[in-house]
Amino acid sequence: MGSQLTNEFRYYHGLRNSFSYKLFLCCLVTVGVMYAHKFLPSKTLRLVPGKYAHAYIYGDKKSTGESMVRWLDYESLKWQCDIEDDGKSHVCGFNVALGESASGTGVDLSGYDKVNVDVDYRGTDKRLRFYVRNFMPNFSDQNSIETSQFNNSLIPAKFVNSDLSINFSEMSVAEWWISTYQVPREHMRASFTNVQVFGIDLNYPTTPGKHVFQLKKLEFVGLWVSKERWYLSILIFWMCVIVGGGAYNLWLLKQKYKSERERLEAMVSKNSVLENETNHYRRLSMLDQLTGLLNRHGLSYYIESKINETQGECVSLIIVDIDYFKHINDTYGHNGGDLVLQKMAQLLRENIRATDFAARWGGEEFVLVLPGTHLLEAQQLAENLRVLVANMQFDDVPDLHCTISLGVGTLHALEPFHMLFRRVDIALYQAKAQGRNCVVLAQPVE
Repeated sequence: MGSQLTNEFRYYHGLRNSFSYKLFLCCLVTVGVMYAHKFLPSKTLRLVPGKYAHAYIYGDKKSTGESMVRWLDYESLKWQCDIEDDGKSHVCGFNVALGESASGTGVDLSGYDKVNVDVDYRGTDKRLRFYVRNFMPNFSDQNSIETSQFNNSLIPAKFVNSDLSINFSEMSVAEWWISTYQVPREHMRASFTNVQVFGIDLNYPTTPGKHVFQLKKLEFVGLWVSKERWYLSILIFWMCVIVGGGAYNLWLLKQKYKSERERLEAMVSKNSVLENETNHYRRLSMLDQLTGLLNRHGLSYYIESKINETQGECVSLIIVDIDYFKHINDTYGHNGGDLVLQKMAQLLRENIRATDFAARWGGEEFVLVLPGTHLLEAQQLAENLRVLVANMQFDDVPDLHCTISLGVGTLHALEPFHMLFRRVDIALYQAKAQGRNCVVLAQPVE
């Protein structure tokens, strides 16, 4: 009897420690975590009611010269549109600024899913238009809100006089805005990354008569963690499980290989050849095949082995990004893009010292590490590179021209190198935001 109990104990103990049992538990937990998403709390950005809502009304003028829109009670956000019956369609509406003013910096609403509105409407219009204006970098004019992307949704009036919820997925970019401002394709999809105003106005064509509105509630609602990110986290978890399991099995194989190698090591007489080949492939793994520069792995190895060992010494960093590289690929094909990358790599090699290191960080981005170089020297080098690239000629493609944006910074005492990289990367982003083809110095460490 005792022997049987011992065998059963060993069986269940082995089962609990088996890979299949652990995999089953992981699956069970995964199902629970997926189901738990619906119970996550939501986040809310409420503008109305609120003390600091910046509200505006706008409208056409009547034939008598007076405006067709007026406030009935600004404090309670109540206004009236009096549309003249002259056979024409008129503009009349209201908006709330999400920033300091309607033309100022907006708010990123990409993390929200919908807007909840409570509007009291009295009028004869069949549909009302709800919209947001989103500022589009490199397209919209900061001084003209009309150039900001117009995303709207037309809601039948019968649904308005109650709590109304409008999903962002219901909003689309207005055709008249696309046509008026000759909008490029990349701005034809609704975006909510820099929303300046939320507004309500009458549908086109407008219905003559009095239209009375009162906005009682305006709030944006979304999940703290979107379903996509939640499921992506689960996917990453499973990838880690798979990679971890594979790494464990690989470790077992390596242990087995190690023992076999020890047994056969006495028979190996040309170990130096194998070692030379290993070093050769290691060097190849650190180089970018297209440009011949260090790749990300090679530069990381250099920084870890060289820069981190010389804490306190002066080291500068330049991050270079080719402007509008996607446009070059789209216009001249990938062969044209490869030509630009190779030409850029050649130019970098020819304009740095033997003690400096150049690497292709990825895509159209390059990194220069400059030991013993102060900030002003690095800035001058960056400016020289910018001018050289702007004047660079391509014999095979005479009409091909390109520019670069650069971020420059110098390692401060005891500052980790990755913090320098982050500061310079932010400076590069600022260079792009300032119109590209320029050099921006990284902000100093506070």
